[in-house]
Amino acid sequence: MNERAGIKPKLFDPQRLDAALAARRAAAPRESAPAIERKAFLDFEERFKIFSGRKYCLLTSSGRAALRAGLKALGVGKGCVAGMTNLTHPSAPEAAAWAGAKPDFIEIDKTTLNLDEAGLEIRTGKLDALLLTHMFAASSDMDRVMDFVKRERIPCLEDASQIIGETSKGRPYGSFGEIGVFSLSPYKPVSSPAGKAGVILCDDDALFRRIRAAAEEFGRPEPGVAGFLSLKLEVLPSTLAGLEKINASYLAGLAGIKGLYLPAVGRAAHEFPVLTPRRKALEARLRSAGVPLERIYEPFNSAYGTCGKYPASARYAAQALHLPVYPMMTESETRYVIKTVKEFFS
Repeated sequence: MNERAGIKPKLFDPQRLDAALAARRAAAPRESAPAIERKAFLDFEERFKIFSGRKYCLLTSSGRAALRAGLKALGVGKGCVAGMTNLTHPSAPEAAAWAGAKPDFIEIDKTTLNLDEAGLEIRTGKLDALLLTHMFAASSDMDRVMDFVKRERIPCLEDASQIIGETSKGRPYGSFGEIGVFSLSPYKPVSSPAGKAGVILCDDDALFRRIRAAAEEFGRPEPGVAGFLSLKLEVLPSTLAGLEKINASYLAGLAGIKGLYLPAVGRAAHEFPVLTPRRKALEARLRSAGVPLERIYEPFNSAYGTCGKYPASARYAAQALHLPVYPMMTESETRYVIKTVKEFFS
């Protein structure tokens, strides 16, 4: 690629790793379909529970199914109030509504874009459960959050989909709540091009029986998904190392640009949010340069018309763009994104 000559890099491709693993899998010996599917399910569940530091693991048809089954197993239903961050995937409030519970949207921290601990504290005596989602490979202060749920005697369902493989003081994310869930949908570090999947994890025998019963109505992933998930889990360390390299390059290359704010995302974020009052113009420049942008999230207070003040969420909604972070994204592509952003602000 000749950037000096104005030649754009090859198209950003989020499926490079999937294509490489698919070729590797095609060369492997094949068992009969029923045998390989059963073995693949059991193998992945065993690997993932060890990986997550939990006693039980159940593979589900999607992350959405995992959230719904988890809330049902915890007894979160009609008349309950489920607290959750104001900024995450809409499957969180949808799961609460499906269970018959009322979602209570908690403001985000302006620095990390995760649930604000002060906003959680003012819910003392008002919540029946907490759906804790870690965003952008970062998290809230886990000591404060877990102290809160313990003091309030409410269950915590922890969604660690965006912080897979990371730990807090040596403890894996996904192992803090009574139930941990992961969405394994396409484009996530552990996923399959063959279809969606999710997992539910816990440590309690009786709770796991309730999880199994609750998850039955949602079914299991499509054939071929579980085996591919095991391959993705096997190469996850190198995948995360690649994401860390891209994030580090963005942080170094975009630091100090006047008019551009870099939130404190995790080192292996799957998308890289930046904030600027000039969002529309920057978005147009990036798209015209061939740089794909990831979706941004609509804060729930806006989507649901919730009363109250959410200044950090409003700032995100008005200013955020998500730069691409893909497994096997090349250094030249990363440099090209940085170069385009710097030229815009210069």
